[in-house]
Formats: sequence, structure tokens, C-alpha cells
Amino acid sequence: MELYQFEDVVAESSQVATLSEYFTWQQRCDECIERLEEQCRAKRPRLSLGRNHSLVARIARLEGLKKELETRFIHVGSGDHAEQPSNIKLSWREIDTAFKNRVLTGAVISVDYIDPRRFLEDVRDVVLEHVRNAIEQHNSVKVNTMFNGEFVAGEKTANKSINTRNRELFKTSDLQEWFTQYVIEPTLASLEEFQERDSGWALSRILNLTINVNRYNPMHAGCQIKIPKEIKLKKAVVNVQSKDNACFAWSVVAILYPAERHTERKSSYPHYTTVLNLKGIEFPVSLKQIKKFELLNDISVNVYAAQEKKEEEEKLTIVPIRLADEKKCKHVNLLYMQDPLDNVEHFACIKNLSRTVSSQLSSNKRKKYICDR
Repeated sequence: MELYQFEDVVAESSQVATLSEYFTWQQRCDECIERLEEQCRAKRPRLSLGRNHSLVARIARLEGLKKELETRFIHVGSGDHAEQPSNIKLSWREIDTAFKNRVLTGAVISVDYIDPRRFLEDVRDVVLEHVRNAIEQHNSVKVNTMFNGEFVAGEKTANKSINTRNRELFKTSDLQEWFTQYVIEPTLASLEEFQERDSGWALSRILNLTINVNRYNPMHAGCQIKIPKEIKLKKAVVNVQSKDNACFAWSVVAILYPAERHTERKSSYPHYTTVLNLKGIEFPVSLKQIKKFELLNDISVNVYAAQEKKEEEEKLTIVPIRLADEKKCKHVNLLYMQDPLDNVEHFACIKNLSRTVSSQLSSNKRKKYICDR
């Protein structure tokens, strides 16, 4: 489904003035949602995490618009709409996705909420009910959330998301504490930081809170993702194996203190805690934390990723997804990957950038020199 079709349905929602127009729009909206869901469920081509998030956000957005128009044209209950209880101002929508280890994706949709903290407090029971059910079925899970809102800056309007990090939850976990400490507080902090950092942007509308629940096997935890065969054959990337979710730190150490033998073993390197300043850095390290890491260690970090193949392409394409502002004396190039089973982020070190991207540049076999800042 094309983006413009989704945007047309969104734009038309503000022009609905009669009950007849509402039913016509609702039918088109349902058709749009159905096509988006088909893309979410498709196993081939495999969706990237970013593409999946985009589709889920669009579905949740359309469901929110349906709910808003329903309250205008279909009378539910009685009394002043502004005084409706929270269970009427919220609705739950489950969304099917094709990720193998995904247990649940769903959105709690907001109707008329203005205050972010009030919204997050009110969605608590809905979220915990579904997370609790998932834990009962699977014993342990990983959960992350995404707060979606509409922001304005002058005459400009944009939908933006604030994500929380994956957290492991077990039957013994305090879910109330998890939701307060790892959903409400970081979401509000990021929201405040965003509005202060991006001068002029202000939250104008709360759209929804999306939750993603994945299976989690503690016995398989750690950084042990396999590098794509095409990249591995070039012998230009070192994938240090560890079970401590510190693949970012091990990858940096592998570049700064290269090993001659057994390069994939963490025992071949000094422990990262002895040579790196990691104060305030949380593992597993996210792309957003790299700037802070650079400042703490006077180092520059570039991050590259393998772009998904298109049907007409034979080879993976390596593209930069994060470049340092300035190349320092200590500089590292990292390869960023995501586990296709549960979308866990993973880093490996690129010891030879020229060789890693060689097939993209020319067909001859001469050594190539790549400008990496």
C-alpha cells in the first residue's frame, strides 16, 4: 500500500461532516487497515524492524481516527463526552505481525487524552493484563513500548515516536514496578528532552502506546548472532561472542586491541570495563547512546548496516546508518545487525571497511580506500 493512500484516508477524516460520509469513510479506512495488516503478516520479503514499526503505527493511527469519529457520529453511553471514564477513552487493538518470536503486538489507543502522564497511568492496567497473559503462556518474555504522538511547530505537523528499550520479564517480576520505572518515567523524560532539544516542537495530541512482546529464552541470551555469509566470506568483520549483552563494548575493544588469534573469543581481549569508560551507558547499547560513549572515551564511532536485498539484487549492500561528527585519533567502524528471530540489536567490529564494501564499488580486485569521515 502506498503512503499517499494512507495519508489520503487520514486527511479525509477531518472532512467527514455527516453520518453518511462517516460510513463511507469508515469503509475506506477498514480497507486501508486490511492492506496494511496484510503487509505486516507477509513473511516474504521479510520486514525490517523499522518497516514493521511504521506499518503498526499506521494501523494504530487509523484505528484511533475510527474511534474519534465513532464518538462523534455513533452515540456511546450518555453524558458529557469530556467526563467519560478512562475505559471508554481507551481502546485496545491487537495487530498480527510475521516476526517468528513475536508473541504480541498491540496498541492502546487514546481518545481525547492531553496529559501524557495521565494517559500512561490509565493504560497501565490494559498493558499489564496482556503482558501478564503472555508471561503465563511463555514463562519469560522481552517487552518494549512505543509512545506515538502528534507534534506541532508553527504550521508544521508531524507524528513522532518515543521508544523504550527491551526488558526481560519473568513470572517473578514486579510488573507494576517495571511499568513505572521502564515505561512511564523514561517515556516522559524522553518526551521532555525531545521538546526541549527540538525547539518549537510541542506535543499536541496523544495517539497511542504500542507494545511489542517477544519470546525470551535466558539460555540463549547474549551476543551470538551470526554474520551474513556474504559478509563473513570477506574476512573483514570480527564478531566477538559473549553472553553479557555487551557486544558493542567488545567490538570497540576488538578494534582498539586487535588479537592475532581466536579473534571471536572475548578471552583474546582485555575486559571492556578495564579500558573503556562506560559510566551511565546501559547494556545492550543502543544507537542513541553512542554519542555519549564517544564523549566519555574521546573516540569516534561510525556504524554501518547490511541493507536488505531486493529481488533484483544479488548482493547485500552495506550502508552507513550513523557517522561521527568528527574522526578522532581513536576511531572504530562497527557493523549493526538485528536478530531476525527477536529483533535484538547486535554489533560486530569492521576491521577492514574497504574489503567489507568492496563489491559495491567496482568489479576489479584492487584495494580500495574508503573515506569514513
